[in-house]
Amino acid sequence: MKLIAIANRLYLSALILVFMIGSLAAYFVMKSIINHEFNEKLYAEQDQLIYELNNYSNLEKTYYLNIGDVIELEEVAFDANLSPVLHDTVMYDPYEKKELPFRQLKFSSEIKDKHYIITISKSLLPNQDLIEGVSEIMIGLMIVLVLVLGLLNRIIFSKLWSPFHQIIEHLRDFNITQPHSLELEKSNVDEFNKLGDVLEQMVNKSMKDYRTLKEYTENTSHEIQTPLAIIKNKAEVLLQEPLEEKHMRELSKIYEAAGRLARLKEGLSTLTKIDNHQFPSVERIDLNAYVHRRIDALQELLEIKNINVEWSQNDQTYLDINGDLLYLMINNLLNNAIKHNVQNGSISIAIANQSISIQNPGKPPQVPVDQLFERFKKSSSSAESTGLGLAIVKRIADHYGFHVSYTYQEPNHKISIQFNPKKNL
Repeated sequence: MKLIAIANRLYLSALILVFMIGSLAAYFVMKSIINHEFNEKLYAEQDQLIYELNNYSNLEKTYYLNIGDVIELEEVAFDANLSPVLHDTVMYDPYEKKELPFRQLKFSSEIKDKHYIITISKSLLPNQDLIEGVSEIMIGLMIVLVLVLGLLNRIIFSKLWSPFHQIIEHLRDFNITQPHSLELEKSNVDEFNKLGDVLEQMVNKSMKDYRTLKEYTENTSHEIQTPLAIIKNKAEVLLQEPLEEKHMRELSKIYEAAGRLARLKEGLSTLTKIDNHQFPSVERIDLNAYVHRRIDALQELLEIKNINVEWSQNDQTYLDINGDLLYLMINNLLNNAIKHNVQNGSISIAIANQSISIQNPGKPPQVPVDQLFERFKKSSSSAESTGLGLAIVKRIADHYGFHVSYTYQEPNHKISIQFNPKKNL
C-alpha cells in the first residue's frame, strides 16, 4: 500500500472519529439547551394560564398558546396538591394528522374557589425538526470536508513527495557496472535533502568499493596467473628430463597442483565477476542449437568413455543471456555429466517447456544433495575437480532468476534448470 493511501486512511479515520464525537457532543448539548428553553417556556405558560383563568370570566379567551398546543382542565372535588411535573408523551395532532411527541406539564391549582388539575401539552415537533436539520447540515459538511481534505491531501502529498520519487527513480536506474553520480536535485524539504546527501555518500562509497574490488580481482588474477604459468612450464620441462622415479612423482604432483590452482583461480574469479555483475551484455540464443554445438565440441571426451548421447526436444527454447555465462553454465553441466559418468554410459538431454535437464549414470554423491551447489563441495574425490562447477551454475541461474535442481535416483544423477518464461520467451 502506498504511503499516501496510508496517510489518507489515518487522517480520514481520525477526522471521522473526531467529527462523530463532536457531533454527538453537539447533539446532546443542543438538545439540552433546547429542552431547557422548552421547559422554561412551559413554566411561563403555566403562570400566564393561571393568571388569565383567575382574571377572565370567558375561558375561551385564554387559548392564546401556539397552534398544536393542548390545554386540559380537570375539575376535582378537593385540592390534589400536585406539584408541577414534566414528562414526555405521544399524542394525536389534528393539524399534522398523526401521532407526535409532546412534552406535558401537569400541576394542580385553585381557581375561583374551585380545584383543578391542569395539563399543558406542547408539541416537540419543531424542536425535532430543528435538531434533524442541524444534524443533516453537519453530516453534509462532514462529507464535503472529507472529500475536500482527501483531494487536498493527495495534491499536497504529490507535490511534497515528488523529490522522494525522483530519488527512487535515480536509484532504480543506477547500475554498479556503469557507475555514475545520482545528481539529485535539491528540494525545499530538509529531510529529503538529507536523504539525498546520505544516498550520494552511499553510492559514491559503493562505486569506490566496486572499483577497488574489481581492480583487486583483476590484479590478483593477473599476478597469480604469471607464476602459475611459470611453475607449470618448469614442471613440464623437468618432466621431459631423465629423472629418478621418485623425482618424477614429485614433479607430477607439483604440475597437478599448479593446474588445480589455476582452475581454482579461474573459478573464483568467475564467481566474483558474476557477483559484481560484470557480464552486462545480453543476446538471444537458440538453446537447442547451442547445446548441440557444445556436444560436438566435446565429442573426443565422449568417445574416450564411449558415452552415448540421447536427445529429447519438444520445442525450441530461446534465452536472453550473456553468451559467456551460458557457455560456463552448459559447459560445466556437460563436463560434469562426462567426468562423473561410467564407462560405456549415456547422457540424456531433454529440452522442453522452457527447461533443460541433463541425466547420467554414476556413483552416489559423497556429500548431501542440498550442499552440492555450494563452493568446494564435490560429489567425488577426484583431484581434478575444484568443487566450483555447480556453484558457478547455481550463481548464473540465480543471476537470471532460473531455478536449478539436482536429484539422484540410483544410478542416475539429474540436474534440471527451469528458465523464467516471462523473462525469456
